[in-house]
Amino acid sequence: MTDDAELSDLLTLRLGYLVKHAYLDIAALMARALEPYGVLPRELGVLSVIGADGAERSQNELASAIGMDRTTMVAVIDVLESRGLVERHRSARDRRRNVVTLTDAGVTCLRGAEQARAEAEAAYLAPLDADAARALTDALRVLHHAHAAPHGGRLLGAAEPTAQAHCSEAAGESAGT
Repeated sequence: MTDDAELSDLLTLRLGYLVKHAYLDIAALMARALEPYGVLPRELGVLSVIGADGAERSQNELASAIGMDRTTMVAVIDVLESRGLVERHRSARDRRRNVVTLTDAGVTCLRGAEQARAEAEAAYLAPLDADAARALTDALRVLHHAHAAPHGGRLLGAAEPTAQAHCSEAAGESAGT
């Protein structure tokens, strides 16, 4: 009989298992780190893009830049605006366009939350040396860019559905049903 440790080791040979558990671990760490700032990681991502370079961006442009659907972006901006971290207004350069900008409170929140995010990431990566941490981040970035689904929601290189029977169908056949 196989013990629990051996079964767990078996699963750690699977990339999907490792990526899922790494995500769950860092998501929990990030949530705790950002809690004092009252923002979620995706809200911090939006604040970061808004504050990145001072460029005026509409909600649609922000959604496109981040890879978030427009409906979700509206909801995130609504939350950030209700907290006084962003404001929507007409563009000074093009009065036909509405843009989203950081408020002074948003700038302050972004600065603190980004520091907390960086510290949480460093704590998560602490078991690795600097070269291994950088290599992991670089490898994940390459995979993200290679497999990102910018339009249509289907990953590049994802397998096409096949005519093969699903496991449940095959089980029914072998059971004589």
